Amino acid sequence: MTAKTIGLLFALLLPLGGNAFAGTVETGNPAQSERQASPNWKPEIIDTTAGATYLTQEEREVIIEINMMRTDPAMYARTYLVPLREYFDGRLLKYPGDIGMVTNEGIPPLEECIRELEATKPLPPLSPRKGLVLAARDHAVDQGRTGQTGHIGSDGSSFDARVSRYGKWQYSAAENISYGYQDARKILIALLVDDGVPTRGHRKNLLQKNFNVVGVEVGPHREYREMCVMDFAGEYISK
Repeated sequence: MTAKTIGLLFALLLPLGGNAFAGTVETGNPAQSERQASPNWKPEIIDTTAGATYLTQEEREVIIEINMMRTDPAMYARTYLVPLREYFDGRLLKYPGDIGMVTNEGIPPLEECIRELEATKPLPPLSPRKGLVLAARDHAVDQGRTGQTGHIGSDGSSFDARVSRYGKWQYSAAENISYGYQDARKILIALLVDDGVPTRGHRKNLLQKNFNVVGVEVGPHREYREMCVMDFAGEYISK
């Protein structure tokens, strides 16, 4: 079976006062057995999407997946990252029954990520904010249509400009984008492992302890089939 190149990843961080550029298993609602793996994975802890009717089911699943990882990083690594070791053959990553993906670095960033998550203390779960979801949706719809990649929209808009359309972020803000993935767990694992990104900016954003809110959009992409935009902030005040 022909291998494909692993999907693209883009990360951007906006700390207050300046800019800094950073550069399978199917999932749905976590099964009962998964929730029992960690006391922090109770629905009332990880599912912060109740009442967020503006979210699609795919977007809810991504937020829940992020919260599983954040509330028990070590357990997430042991449960979902460690098993990936056996799916590597040099630089080729091949999930059972799937087309192999050619990675940039092979297994080293996976091992690095496992070590980092095992050493990371639990972080607070993220709650959705409609303005951040709308900003992420704007960018995903735009790039899905044009086939472009990166943080700049076809209208020249920056990440900061998009989130400012609907409110005001506080303390710090960041954006992660993945291309080529639809499943929530594969999206998150790709961003955590951060293959080919020397700064591991996506991982840093996902493990940022000062982030409390998030907006997520999952949608089609003209060139890479699927994309996911995650917009994070310390807090967000809607207009």
